[in-house]
Amino acid sequence: MDLSMGLIRADIVMGRQGIELYKKDGIKEVKNSAAYHIQQAVEKLIKIQVYRSGIAYSNSALYIHNLSKLIAYAEGIGVKLDIPSEIRANAIKITDWEAGSRYDMSFSVRIDTLEKYQSLTEKWYQSLKKQGIK
Repeated sequence: MDLSMGLIRADIVMGRQGIELYKKDGIKEVKNSAAYHIQQAVEKLIKIQVYRSGIAYSNSALYIHNLSKLIAYAEGIGVKLDIPSEIRANAIKITDWEAGSRYDMSFSVRIDTLEKYQSLTEKWYQSLKKQGIK
């Protein structure tokens, strides 16, 4: 499996655009879609560090959306992950955005929460890019 920073950037852009559109038009489903894309960007930022680590890994072990389990797996095989502490501390909450935002009609995340994690994710992306992850 391969992954590019370009694919991650696309999720970051979709998250930001969803937030902006929700703030303009108030469409709840767009806000939910933004949550999904932010979760996907976080998930992929973890996975790309595993892929680029040079450490042998199991593809099937990475076919999960649960961020806490993904972090535990990566660190368990010796990958030194760079993850913002706020994202690490709220991995379960962010994990819930993956399915809840797409399938649960009662799903809701505050817009200021999405803005906060959108910003953190974008800064994290830039940091990893500066470290040479492509």
